[in-house]
Amino acid sequence: MSKIVAGLVGYGRMGGFFLKALMADERWVVKYVCDSYEPSRRKAREVAPNAIVTDNIDDIYDDPEVDVVVLAALAEGRCERIEMAVAKGKHVISEKPIADSLENERRAWKAVEGSGRLSAVNLYLRNSWYHNMMKDFIDSGEIGELAVVRLCHMTPGLSPGEGHDFEGPSFHDCGMHYVDITRFYAGSEYKTMRAQAMRFWNYKDPWWLQAQGTFENGVVFDITQSHTYGQLSKVQTHLSYADIQGTKGIVRMSHDFKYSTVDMHGVNVTERVTRPHGGKNIDVLLKNFAASIDAGRPINLPSFKDAVVASEFAWKCLDDAWTHDMPAKGTLEELDEIHQRRWNMKEGEGYGLIRHK
Repeated sequence: MSKIVAGLVGYGRMGGFFLKALMADERWVVKYVCDSYEPSRRKAREVAPNAIVTDNIDDIYDDPEVDVVVLAALAEGRCERIEMAVAKGKHVISEKPIADSLENERRAWKAVEGSGRLSAVNLYLRNSWYHNMMKDFIDSGEIGELAVVRLCHMTPGLSPGEGHDFEGPSFHDCGMHYVDITRFYAGSEYKTMRAQAMRFWNYKDPWWLQAQGTFENGVVFDITQSHTYGQLSKVQTHLSYADIQGTKGIVRMSHDFKYSTVDMHGVNVTERVTRPHGGKNIDVLLKNFAASIDAGRPINLPSFKDAVVASEFAWKCLDDAWTHDMPAKGTLEELDEIHQRRWNMKEGEGYGLIRHK
């Protein structure tokens, strides 16, 4: 099969994940890495010595050999970059959200619709083995009729002020993944919702939020997400699970970021499966994108529409939370202590650590 030539835009934290996955897949060739920050370009030259490292994105757009533009830089410029990529006849893989505002996200979605170019968003939970295994178990009828979807993801991840400037508070930046995967399970559109939030450490935005409501098909959901979970505990931990109930059985999952365990309790099948967690699953996204290019149609690709729906609903949850009592607990001095601690933590000691420049 022919090689797929990629140009990567942005070599920050997610750009690093993408570059590693692209270089590990024999179908893909990284011809360009583009970043405006010289230290990032210097690092990219070390990691990908055969790539052309540049600060000019037009080098990627104007090269007819480039098949796919991979957008991993900040959200503020994604809409225009998506529009330009499509105008130049390139396929697009984008980080989420696909732009820095709902208006621009809809613009980006419109740009790819009907363009004849393939597009996908890194809504990585859709590419995880555990959520797909659970969805297949639900679709098999083993738990009866789907009734309740509960998801919880609470970690001491990116704290307020550490990197959400262009992606909003925690429930939008991270939480839209859980908004999306809940919709994936329900197979329906959101209908009703009520959200409760808290402003940890007296920060201006909420960093803990729980949303509950219904889908148009009657499925009930409950999503809890935060990056406030034991930030200053001596040994950090987290709580992440999916708990899905049908009219006859249940299926659930939990993970420790190293291994994921799926428990299936159906009418005929009782089984526990534990496998390596899989991280951001970018390798799966790239394999599915390659298969889509070969087939000339999307195959298991999280779409721009999926990203827009998840982003819009996450913002609705945040907006709704402001209409209810929103307590504040903790102090800005505690937040400063958290920032200092996280800055000095080493890889493996914490969750979602920022990359030192």
